[in-house]
Amino acid sequence: MREIPGRLLGNRYKLLENVGEGGMARVYRGMDTKLNRLVAVKVLYEQFANDPDFLRRFKQEAKAAAKLSHPNIVNIYDEGEEDDVHYIIMEYVDGYTLKDLILRDSRLKPEEAVQIAIQICDALAHAHSQNVIHRDIKPQNIILTGEGRVKVTDFGIARAAADTTITYGRSLLGSVYYSSPEQARGNCTDPKSDLYSLGVLLYEMLTGVVPFSGESPISIALKHLQEDVVPPGNLVPDLPAVLEDVILKAMRKERQLRYNNALELRNDLEGWLVSGDRRNYAGNPHLKRPHLSEWSGEQLNDTDKEQEGEMKRRGLSLKRVFGYGALMAVVFLTIFFGYRFLYNFLVVPEVTVPDLAGLSLEEAEKELSSRGLGYAILREEYEDTVPAGHVVSQETPAQRSVRKGKIIELVLSLGPEYAVVPYLIGRTELESRLILSDLGLNMTASYEYSEDIAPGYIIRQDPSKDFRLTRGEAVRVVVSEGKRPFSIRNFQGWSLEDTKEWLNIYGLVLRNLEEDYSGEFAAGQVISQFPAAGELVQAGDPVDLVVSKGREPGTYKRYTINFSPQVARGQLIKVYIEDEEGTRVVFEGAYQGQVISAEGIGSGKLVLMELRDQEYHIIDIKRFP
Repeated sequence: MREIPGRLLGNRYKLLENVGEGGMARVYRGMDTKLNRLVAVKVLYEQFANDPDFLRRFKQEAKAAAKLSHPNIVNIYDEGEEDDVHYIIMEYVDGYTLKDLILRDSRLKPEEAVQIAIQICDALAHAHSQNVIHRDIKPQNIILTGEGRVKVTDFGIARAAADTTITYGRSLLGSVYYSSPEQARGNCTDPKSDLYSLGVLLYEMLTGVVPFSGESPISIALKHLQEDVVPPGNLVPDLPAVLEDVILKAMRKERQLRYNNALELRNDLEGWLVSGDRRNYAGNPHLKRPHLSEWSGEQLNDTDKEQEGEMKRRGLSLKRVFGYGALMAVVFLTIFFGYRFLYNFLVVPEVTVPDLAGLSLEEAEKELSSRGLGYAILREEYEDTVPAGHVVSQETPAQRSVRKGKIIELVLSLGPEYAVVPYLIGRTELESRLILSDLGLNMTASYEYSEDIAPGYIIRQDPSKDFRLTRGEAVRVVVSEGKRPFSIRNFQGWSLEDTKEWLNIYGLVLRNLEEDYSGEFAAGQVISQFPAAGELVQAGDPVDLVVSKGREPGTYKRYTINFSPQVARGQLIKVYIEDEEGTRVVFEGAYQGQVISAEGIGSGKLVLMELRDQEYHIIDIKRFP
């Protein structure tokens, strides 16, 4: 590999050793040679590094996640590329994953699982407050330190892979066990999607198994969509009822019925943890009715004993009579049927079984009848190469000698198994794949930009709705990649209102808005932006802005300026100031000889304008300080 240990990336980050493989990247322990600290270096797999659309989304999400700062979140320090190697630099955490812990202990104690889940809730609450959704909460992304602190990694990065997991499959395999129904369907996600995944994670910690499993990612995704979860209390009878309720609420298929936010989920978990009432409710014991033999002799009266003895004596006599009669009947029947069996076995002629494969049932019946054989239908099954109503196979092989009268069991064809193609246009790519898989059909996809269809949704399909295909055949679809990417402009110096209007026109979403002091930009003007000017974006992509609050108080001086214009009384004039906080009018109207007072900030100028011929003309400029 090009990113072999010892290589220096960005003239700063030295790769020391490979420590793992993730869904999108190899993970290395590295050294930041500038700050002399250990870091984790994630190097993207080649298939991702060569996908420009993925790289664009990946960089956007990595930079957004880098703004998160919380003790339960793995910090992202840097992101870059060198030659064809794309990487992100993250906080190095010396610990082990939650998956490692579950594999070692099978299932965790309720107190331990809840303490871990609470810290994950804290991480999610902070990220959601910054409009960052994880989208891939799973035990492989939860790191536990030796001190017991939980660290959640890969925040927001899963969004970059949302459109590529179908193609590459690597991320989908590991994540589908924890995906919410809306993720399985390919729809938009929100903070409640992370809470569903956390509910799955809590289920696994407490029971040792995931709620849904299957032979393929598609089958597991279908279960998230269609099947009810087995209550964890059915697997762990002594599981506290409160925790079962928490899991089932977090995992509701309808988003509106889940927890509203991570703090609400955290409060329920912490409430159970600190309540001190952690008893396991086993319920009332079942009552067992004693068997007759368990009663003491004193509980039976003398009359009952005498009646019981009489019944035993009578029963014994009847049993002897019937026993002798039954014995004689068995001896007689054995002799009779034995004789018949020997006679038939020795006398009945043998015939050769014909080859019936491919014959119609009528033809097979005639062939068998001509040889004194009968038939029975063993089963019917779909068969692509044998017409319906024809013989697929026979249980007794052809050319074998059998006694005349034998019944030959046949397997009949139902013909090819067909499936009716559903209408897929307007559905997501993943949902369409799930629907077709459920019908026994495959799907092949191609991609193109569309001005009208949102990314990830089907534009066209072939064959069309209601066409019949043999199971195993494929439906070809064209999937939208959204509007064609374009370069975002430079908003520095723009007013916030003008910037919002531009974003709205081009379909971009203002995600985070921050304010900061600036000596360069006036209050209300954009200082910086993410993505940076010139980077490619698509409609629907998020944009972050930092807007100026003006100069920081105390870093500039205010001046009071008294101004007596040399103009005639009644003359229409305008006086304005240009200084370090921008331009503003301080007087406009008919001059009556008064002194005009104005306040200047920092350095600037005061401008006097006179109205002549219905236009204002500059007649004087005074600078300050």
